[in-house]
Amino acid sequence: MVIINIYKVRWKKKYTRKEICELTGLSPATVTKLTKGEHVDLKLSTLEKIAKFLGCSVKDIIEEEPD
Repeated sequence: MVIINIYKVRWKKKYTRKEICELTGLSPATVTKLTKGEHVDLKLSTLEKIAKFLGCSVKDIIEEEPD
């Protein structure tokens, strides 16, 4: 299973969840799930938007966990 986890990158960049929501247009619920590493269905364009905002690559926010 592929998990999107922005916690480590967000923590390094010191953005708040509120800042991420305001600057990316994502809902607070989605950002909370992404921060906790919970499963969220996202479009590739959304992942690219998040990665661009955080100044990293999509590979930096994707983690793979065994089923």
